[in-house]
Amino acid sequence: MIRLRQLEAFRAVMHAASVTQAAEMLRISQPAVSRLIAGLEQDFGFPLFSRRRGRLQPTPEATFLLSDVEQAITNLDHIGQIAEDIRHRRTGHLRIACLPGFATSLLPRMVAKFLTLHPDITISLQPSHNQRVQEWIMAQQYDVGFTEIPTDHPAIESESLHVRCVCILPKGHPLSARDVLTPSDLDGVPIIAMNRDHPHFHALRQAFDQASARFDVRVETRQFASACIMVSEGAGVSIVSPIDADEFVDRGLEVRRFEPALSFGLGILYPAHRPRSLILSEFVAMFRENMKPYLMGQPATRRAGQSPSRASFG
Repeated sequence: MIRLRQLEAFRAVMHAASVTQAAEMLRISQPAVSRLIAGLEQDFGFPLFSRRRGRLQPTPEATFLLSDVEQAITNLDHIGQIAEDIRHRRTGHLRIACLPGFATSLLPRMVAKFLTLHPDITISLQPSHNQRVQEWIMAQQYDVGFTEIPTDHPAIESESLHVRCVCILPKGHPLSARDVLTPSDLDGVPIIAMNRDHPHFHALRQAFDQASARFDVRVETRQFASACIMVSEGAGVSIVSPIDADEFVDRGLEVRRFEPALSFGLGILYPAHRPRSLILSEFVAMFRENMKPYLMGQPATRRAGQSPSRASFG
């Protein structure tokens, strides 16, 4: 089998017209160059050089081969450079699908930070509803999806995170004096909730029922971000993801811990049966790290005027 070192020796001798100079160019011994050339001639089955009057002369076959050998070496060097770029995350493209809320909060900041670390990477970030994101992942149109925990499907591999929800109130609301709020505290208070066909709606209603508190739903919406806007305008209170709440703290929201703990299930989805790239693995690892402050078991109380506990991107 022809080896790269043989081709490099052949090219060096062709350009130097001397085994001695070729050895200096390659930083190896003259006998090593001679052995490489002899091995290449044996592999090819014809001579590449002849000696005339003490000088090394390339055969016509050697001259004919030179341009292709140089191209082959160039191609191999290029492949080596690409492999080096991949190893050090200097090249690649990520296709990310997510829920609309993620596209206007956590993920854009993460993408921006990731690009400062890997400026030659390109990224596509596409928001859509839960079912569409799952369909994209099943069709392998995207490398990863951030959405609600999916139903089992053989074309999807997933991992789950559980985000602890918080209670949000308009700035200056009487209940903002409390660090922790419960359904009893919110008895009869106007609630802005997820649509009643969403699991979060039923979990919240169950918490109110168990506390014998009135669950006074004034508005139903499909997005936590919409609830945050309405709460900041004084339309009621809500129990939402802290990721969305953080985006609105500077726009007139108070954020408090809610008991009993309610979680919002988040799924990280991958196309099944397809290896994950190094760059994807690094991005998802960053995502998990930046999600830690929002997960179950983390403190969620924050008074007005305090800086939001946004995840660190360092």
